Amino acid sequence: MEMSDVTLMDSNLAKILFSMKMGKKVIKTVKENITFSLVINFVAVTLTFLGKMSLLWAIVSDVGVMLLVTLNGMKLLSRRTIDKIDRSRSMKSATPSKRKRKKDGQQFVKIEQEIELREVI
Repeated sequence: MEMSDVTLMDSNLAKILFSMKMGKKVIKTVKENITFSLVINFVAVTLTFLGKMSLLWAIVSDVGVMLLVTLNGMKLLSRRTIDKIDRSRSMKSATPSKRKRKKDGQQFVKIEQEIELREVI
């Protein structure tokens, strides 16, 4: 556990998929934040060199960018984002039907097929 990148403290393996999807969202958000910060700071530096922006406004723009980047990162903590990831996982797992093992242990049969067979008989 001391050397691992990710440690699951539960036996629920569905959390691996959740962690992977959340990781993708985190990387996307980090790239958005870096791009936004670099563009705004480049504009501020350019305007400062051209004499159109004072030091006070450069500081204000830098602090404003910091606040916007922080708020953008906080969207990952929202319940809506977490529910969206869980919903997509549960919808994908709900599409294939649950499987049940036959008595001989060799074959797997869909539950719906067994129900249809029982209704026919």
